[in-house]
Amino acid sequence: MKKLIQRFSFFSLILFCSANLLAQEKIDATFEASEGKIFIYYEFKGDPDKEFNIEVTLRRTSVPSFKLTPLQMTGDVGEGKFAGRQRTIVWRLKPEEETILDGDDFYFQVTAEPLEGGGIPWYVFAGGAAVGGGVAAILLLNKKDTGTGGTTSTSFPSPPGRP
Repeated sequence: MKKLIQRFSFFSLILFCSANLLAQEKIDATFEASEGKIFIYYEFKGDPDKEFNIEVTLRRTSVPSFKLTPLQMTGDVGEGKFAGRQRTIVWRLKPEEETILDGDDFYFQVTAEPLEGGGIPWYVFAGGAAVGGGVAAILLLNKKDTGTGGTTSTSFPSPPGRP
C-alpha cells in the first residue's frame, strides 16, 4: 500500500512540475542602452495567431539572486500576439534604476507564457483526474474483507421481509 501511495505521489509531482515547465518559454534577448533608455531585442518562435504574456527580468551573472523587473516598459511586452522576428521593448530608466545598473554583467531574461483564453488550463483537469483516481485506488485497495461471506456490516438495518 505504501508503494502505491509513493508511486502516486511521485506521478503527481512529475505531472505538476512538467506542466509548469511547459507553460513558459525562455527567449534569448540582446540589448543596448541610449540616453536613459534600454532597448531590448528578442525573437520569439511561437504561433503568430496565439496570444502570449511576455515578461522581462533583469538578471546579473555575478549575483545570481539579483532580479529586477523593469517598471516603465513599452513595445512588444505584456499580453498580445508577439510571436515573430525583431521584437523590441523600450525600458525608460528612472534615476534610481540607473544607479543600480553599475557593472557590465547584466542580461535580460524574457519569458513567454501562452494565454489560455480565460479557461482552466489542461493540467488542472489532468491533476484533478490523477488525484481522483489515486484516491479511488487507495479506497478500493484499502477495503478489508470482514470474513462474513463477502458482505460487510453497515449501520443500516436490513429491509423487512416481503409479505
